[in-house]
Amino acid sequence: MAVNFVLLLVIYMLTRWAFFWMNAGMFPEVNAADLVRMSLGGVRFDVSALCYLNMLFIVMQFLPARWRERAAYQRWVKALFLVVNIAGVAANVADIVYFEFGGRRTTALIFAEYGGEGNLLTILFGSIRLYWQAWLFGAAMIAALVMLYCSPVRGCSRILSPRAYYVLHTALFVVAVTLAVGGARGGYGLKMHPMRQQDANAYCRRPVEAAIVLNTPFTIITTAHQTGYRDYHFFDAAQLDSVFSPIHNVAAADSGDMRRMNVVVFQLESFSMEYTGFFNSGRDGGTYAGYTPFLDSLLAVSHSFRWGFANGMRSVDCMPATFAGIPRYLEPYSYYFYSNNTLQGLAEMLGAEGYATAFFHGAPNTTLSFHPLANAMGFDRYYGMDEYAHPEDFDGTWAIFDEPYLQYFAGKCCEAASAGKPFLHAVFTASSHEPFTIPEQHRARFTRGDIPMHRSISYADYALRRYFDVVSGEPWLANTLFVFTADHCGVNYRDDYNNEMGRMLIPIFFYTPGGQLPAVCDSTRLIQQTDITPTVLGLLNYRKPYFSFGKDVFAPDSTFVNYVFNDRNGTSMYYLDDLMIEYADGRLIGIYEYQKDFSLRHNLISERDRFPRLPFMQRQMEATLQQYVERMKRDDLRYPPQR
Repeated sequence: MAVNFVLLLVIYMLTRWAFFWMNAGMFPEVNAADLVRMSLGGVRFDVSALCYLNMLFIVMQFLPARWRERAAYQRWVKALFLVVNIAGVAANVADIVYFEFGGRRTTALIFAEYGGEGNLLTILFGSIRLYWQAWLFGAAMIAALVMLYCSPVRGCSRILSPRAYYVLHTALFVVAVTLAVGGARGGYGLKMHPMRQQDANAYCRRPVEAAIVLNTPFTIITTAHQTGYRDYHFFDAAQLDSVFSPIHNVAAADSGDMRRMNVVVFQLESFSMEYTGFFNSGRDGGTYAGYTPFLDSLLAVSHSFRWGFANGMRSVDCMPATFAGIPRYLEPYSYYFYSNNTLQGLAEMLGAEGYATAFFHGAPNTTLSFHPLANAMGFDRYYGMDEYAHPEDFDGTWAIFDEPYLQYFAGKCCEAASAGKPFLHAVFTASSHEPFTIPEQHRARFTRGDIPMHRSISYADYALRRYFDVVSGEPWLANTLFVFTADHCGVNYRDDYNNEMGRMLIPIFFYTPGGQLPAVCDSTRLIQQTDITPTVLGLLNYRKPYFSFGKDVFAPDSTFVNYVFNDRNGTSMYYLDDLMIEYADGRLIGIYEYQKDFSLRHNLISERDRFPRLPFMQRQMEATLQQYVERMKRDDLRYPPQR
């Protein structure tokens, strides 16, 4: 048993180092001494995961019974050991590959996220082809586990009398189970809780570095029985709404008729601000061109914002934020306990005003639970791959290629306009997703870039151009508001974007070919995905109260301050004007002047007295967290609330 556990600990440590080596760009400040400290701390989490995974194996191997020495029994025990631990090693290797996309170790939510996928094998084989080095390493670790497994020597107990045998082996059984329970919990302290993910922060300086300390079996096992958000009691009920309320009461404002413009929303897969030329024109001595020439041309004639933020890190975080004003907190809304709450989505509100609404995503209809989420937010129709008539346009892994699918989307927009009703159509693109496949006929065209993501971004940008080629000249175009956002950031390449803030920066902008946008736009205002619905409703002159954690960025006298809230794995970031604070475990852990310190290298928490806005920001942050948790728990995410 000891030999097998040491073998597993060695394999887990080698996997940890491979994880760090292949994702080193995500940890620019980790040096060799840091890695040693994190690795030593990680042993506790490795022991815990291995005790959880092997509890049945331990019981079977230490049962005080002579028949456990039989060869057939030991074959079953070995089979159990290998199946369980090969799965654990595979999970660790998978996170070597996928960490850069999710920014954290995988949790039990993976089963909800991909449980409905019908093409998991295709995705897996595509991953093996694209990241063969990582999977080859994993195969070597699994081979070592199988070949070096140590079976017990038979017959050693025959020298003992029956009485001595049962006394000795009962004692060994008790010792083994006691050690396993303590190892799983992380210790034996009577007042200590079993180890959790956040305990890894004790061994690192930044929350993202906890992924080096942790292992994936641990994060999956310890999130399998989550019980919901912790309660916050920063303010009493009478005080809370006066500090921050997500209810937008615009009924008393200037009235006037609602502008019945069409609304078309593009949610662009992994379009980091880093990839654009428009927002990075001053970088590299003014030579940086980016990979989005068409998007840049639209940005030049649109209302855009220098500081645009995603409210989450995954595709499933984008829809609740964009269309219902619900940011991610700790876990994706769609996969957490409260995902059956009643939302007040943009589609529902505009549908009540006579709009036709539809959501488009070229992946299989079961992908990422987008279909039920679109229904929950009030979209009348959902168009997925099941409704698309040309399966030969499938990219082989995820979805229909962007160019043909956006042509299809353009046709559906024209079809909706011809029906005579205003419409809200939203499309979620897919081609700028790993494995970054480009159609065969375009591969020679899109070759510029340092990583595969750059080439797929260029192709997706071209697909957007082709959409506008189709709809240009259509009469409905002049009465349409186009909204562009990314779902989240993609793979970082530039060092200056490789930090907690840079991994959340995305382009968000509004374009009206008919020129209906306000004449003046303060491009220095902060914008986030949750601001999209309030801003669209403001541009349409929608006068009814509604619920959203976002703000109308064009409202001159907004009761909402110029703020952004987002969360990365329990570390919440609150931006106000030119200051950002980080909050975790109910306490302030960081202060940054992010517009001067773009790479967030200077934590100014020791100079907190220099910032008179800090108490106000903390109160706003605390009120936002308390409103979020309380309203999630009582299903109060709309106005008026449903009882």
